[in-house]
Amino acid sequence: MRPVRLSTASFLLLFSPADVPRGRRALQTVLDAADTGDPAGLRILARAVARLGHEAVWQVWLEPRVSGRPARRWDSPAPAELAADASTVPDRVVDVAWNDWQEHDSELWSLLKRWNRPTTVDAAFPAHGLSRLALGDTTVSLDPAVLAATAARFDHPLGEQARDRLLALGVGEAVDLYCAASVDSPDMREFCVTHGLAPSDEVMRAVFFVRTAQQDQYEALDPDGALLALGYRSVPKKDRAALRAAMADLNGIDTLRVLAGQGSDEHHFVSLTEKERTYLVGQLTDRGDWARLWRLVPLMPLAEAVGTVRRFGAWRPAAADARELFEKLRAADPLVVDDGLSAVAVMPSRIEPVSLTLPDGFGAFAVHDLDFSPDGQQLAYAGSRQSDRGFAGVMDLRRRSSLFHRSLEFRLSHVAHLGQETIVGAGAHTHSVSNAFAKKIFLIDHLGARPLPFEIGQVSALERLAGKRAFLLVAQQGKAASDPRLEVFLGAADDSPAQLLTLRGRNLFPPRTAVSPDGRLAVLTGKRDVLATDLGDGTVHRIHRDPVDEGLNQSHTALSSSTLVRIARSGALQVWHAPYTSTRKPLTTPVWPEGDLPTAIAWSPALHRFVTLRDTYLEILDVPPTRRLPLSGEVIHQLIELVHARRERPLVRLSPQGDVLAVAGDSPVVHLYDLSPQNSALTRPMGSMNAEDLAEVRRLRRQQDLGPTARRALALLSACLKHRFRHDIGIGDAARTALVADHEIALGRDGTE
Repeated sequence: MRPVRLSTASFLLLFSPADVPRGRRALQTVLDAADTGDPAGLRILARAVARLGHEAVWQVWLEPRVSGRPARRWDSPAPAELAADASTVPDRVVDVAWNDWQEHDSELWSLLKRWNRPTTVDAAFPAHGLSRLALGDTTVSLDPAVLAATAARFDHPLGEQARDRLLALGVGEAVDLYCAASVDSPDMREFCVTHGLAPSDEVMRAVFFVRTAQQDQYEALDPDGALLALGYRSVPKKDRAALRAAMADLNGIDTLRVLAGQGSDEHHFVSLTEKERTYLVGQLTDRGDWARLWRLVPLMPLAEAVGTVRRFGAWRPAAADARELFEKLRAADPLVVDDGLSAVAVMPSRIEPVSLTLPDGFGAFAVHDLDFSPDGQQLAYAGSRQSDRGFAGVMDLRRRSSLFHRSLEFRLSHVAHLGQETIVGAGAHTHSVSNAFAKKIFLIDHLGARPLPFEIGQVSALERLAGKRAFLLVAQQGKAASDPRLEVFLGAADDSPAQLLTLRGRNLFPPRTAVSPDGRLAVLTGKRDVLATDLGDGTVHRIHRDPVDEGLNQSHTALSSSTLVRIARSGALQVWHAPYTSTRKPLTTPVWPEGDLPTAIAWSPALHRFVTLRDTYLEILDVPPTRRLPLSGEVIHQLIELVHARRERPLVRLSPQGDVLAVAGDSPVVHLYDLSPQNSALTRPMGSMNAEDLAEVRRLRRQQDLGPTARRALALLSACLKHRFRHDIGIGDAARTALVADHEIALGRDGTE
């Protein structure tokens, strides 16, 4: 549509009203000219106002126009001309002006003061009350949340007026809300401190003084820490870390009293989270308050107690029985204790699966690889229906539905889930597939499958690395017989893989790979060699060479944070412990018949155990976490039947958390088995245990099939509980009550009893 000239617009406005298209276009042309300050445009605008009325002209001025307006439209000459007489400004214009002043234009204030008119009552909440506040109405009632939120604005004049109202109120809900929000804003915090604003509730006032570093005010309000102790328990858990940090910055706060509660009620200490206990131990360690810290040790979970006594240096308890227990805890290996208590976790003897059907599951169907997302909530898969065509996708395990499914012109041999519904796959080498596909790595998501600009040999391993959207790629280059080379690459979702190192030698073929839970170490095993590779700098150490060709099978190697295990073809279990920097013989024991080996082995963080799949049974292994313990012949700790698990050539993948096992094969159905353990009550804080728990420890110690780590951990736990109950064992019902070591904790601010 052609623009209207100003002279033509002036003529049209003589006989065209503003509510018809021709008149509206003419008036828009005049307003555009007036907005620029054009004298002719301003003269014509004055005539249009006289003829059409203020309401009609303001209506058109408020409408968006293709030609646009100055960025700050209220500063242009047109509204100044239209608002020369404030009484002629329509209510709607006043409402729009106030809204623009609150949200966009902070320089409307002079115009709004001259008009001296608040918004209409029908204006959007809370504009009416705020406009009255801005005009100095001291009687206006504002919602406390609105007043507090407005007072938090330091980028607008209205914020200053709202803060003045807060000061006039002094106390009340609005002040409480403002103070609560101020701990996360330096400007708000400074305003509160400068003007003495604080919450009306004395408990929250104590918390507020600590969070805002007002030492004198806090000490005057809460000299014994009782209010802060109550406040700490009422603060949301997500905010407690910030409060603990603020407490550490002030002097004289009794951390134990605040975190653990008052008087002799030790249940407050038992109820602390692991982070809170860690903080408390750190505070007492920094103060060197060893006597006080020692009184808490028997209340902690056993693994934490063992770690805590290592902080004490040369300090020892005065009493002989306490010194004896102290030395037992000090001599204990934290790995052994943690491993031993995990061994008493309760698992069922039989697990029914949750069955997941992959999309388009018809005809000849095979799943070639599976991988869980980093959070364990999704499952990536790759497979084929025919020899040369494949598919890949991701399933949402919570909803048991497909997030995406892609049909491919080629097969994938490996797949890794990088998170954010993105997977990476390696093309499979088959007789019928094009070599171009077989040499590619593909990024697959909702947009489809895209090859990375990179070619590679036959992929033998593709593993996601923990803590990052990255993956490890191991590929065979050349022929194993004449030019055996193994190349190791590191890749990311948004970049091509970069080569980390090249390994040569027939003893690494066929290569198998295991990656540590933290993604920092990879172990490569072949016919004879076992190599440990630091994925940070590419350093390689040979940790073992078999005297003969073991002919190891796929998935027979696994890594925990401290232990490497391998299943030999003879049926023996071989175990190495970190660090993997030198060649040494493994701990070895026969476990399985040579012709009936497990088809998979993996580390489960949830069970704190290595697990294997053999036939339709999950085997939970008892492997020592340190070389200082022997490897017994009774390695299989428990057998669990996996109902409907495939017996022939199962494809197995354990979730990163080790709590879900996926089993698939030559069908579109994937079986998911819940491996979440029911932790033994013996892993909870010892302060919550009673004489019945001590009796359970004694019963477990009498079991003949108890592993060495469990036996040592239970012996230490028994010693701790006997020490706690040494005055009370056998006193009827009283023995069932959890008591505090050395009677009660009732500490003053100086740490005295």
